[in-house]
Amino acid sequence: MSSAKSLTIARVIARLNVGGPATQAILMTEAFQKKGYRALLLTGEVPPGEGSMESLAYERGVQPIKINRLSRKISPAADLKSLWRLIRTFRRERPTILHTHTAKAGTLGRLAAMVTRVPVRVHTFHGHVFSGYFSPGLTRIFLAIERFLGRHTDCIIAISETQRKELVETYKIAPPDKVVVIPLGFDLEPLLRVNGHEGSLRAASGCHRQGALVGWIGRITAIKAPALFLESAARIRAALPSVQFVMVGDGELRQDCEARIRQAGLDGKVVLAGWKRNLSAVYADLDLLLLTSINEGTPLALLEAMASGRPFIATDVGGVRDLMIGTARREEGWERFENGILVPRDSRRIAEAAQYLLVRPELRREMGFAGREFVRSRYSSNRLAADLEGLYLQLARRKKCLEEDVDVTSPSEPAIV
Repeated sequence: MSSAKSLTIARVIARLNVGGPATQAILMTEAFQKKGYRALLLTGEVPPGEGSMESLAYERGVQPIKINRLSRKISPAADLKSLWRLIRTFRRERPTILHTHTAKAGTLGRLAAMVTRVPVRVHTFHGHVFSGYFSPGLTRIFLAIERFLGRHTDCIIAISETQRKELVETYKIAPPDKVVVIPLGFDLEPLLRVNGHEGSLRAASGCHRQGALVGWIGRITAIKAPALFLESAARIRAALPSVQFVMVGDGELRQDCEARIRQAGLDGKVVLAGWKRNLSAVYADLDLLLLTSINEGTPLALLEAMASGRPFIATDVGGVRDLMIGTARREEGWERFENGILVPRDSRRIAEAAQYLLVRPELRREMGFAGREFVRSRYSSNRLAADLEGLYLQLARRKKCLEEDVDVTSPSEPAIV
């Protein structure tokens, strides 16, 4: 057995693309390095067309270990090579704790850990691929793989109570005693300081000073349903012609979105802005955020919007409902909460909810204030690091990797929501 700070923690993620999983992986690697642990970040390559967060890793003093051929895409030959590289890396680095993020990294990382006998194995489900991604046949195969891996994983982290219920009851990935809820955590301070419009994004989007700017932020990919956003935008414009729209992000459906914008006569009304590094300036200029996804875990865009004091309208999928504050006030076809509105995946309902908020600036301000206070204490990176440290230490002691006098926290204690 050894002392806590002698533990090596290896974190594996398929790619450092723009989004919550990569941000969390980078911030937690940095946090554990600062705590005195030997913390490693193993990752594959960001494919063309996706925004990369590798620069954030280097800014935070994190040097990723590249696993050649590791990617989100399914490729038996490339996946076998990535698995062998992970096995070699684990044999060299001898991690005490493996923590995997995203489906591909979770599969290959845990298989490599089984081969090399890594003592403690943890996996975070930021979302899941059991709905909205693949055919029923392929989904059954992935479920079987995850159930097998679940038997060889010490702890599975769900990022919301809804997700935990799905993993345990709906999909039966692991028994209840193996699945804990630990909400995400990020460096939200720059967004918490947002106060009023910044101006640059509004100018680039052709939004007049007194006009409203509605945003959509994320990967322009099928699971995020950008077409539904554009359908909703057309309906909103028909009722409120002064409203402008901006899509921040990029992805394989960008050209499809460009075609839809032309076909709907939304040229100059919907701007594709690409990826933006200064998110504070982005959220500062928005009056309302729309999220149209088919499936989500805990959407980073909603946390960022709330931290910035901005209200949102979101489809009622995955763990989104766990982010809503207060008791729902039911309107015709949607639900209003203190910080935003939940809607079905229907462009007419989304447009109706957007029109309702866009003509009520005082209500938008109240929602923004409620959302900001909600995320301030619940979703900080410091809170997440403390929750994970308590979990890691307890699991390490259970596997007899730690001296008996090390103080640990129960994994059921960290900020369960």
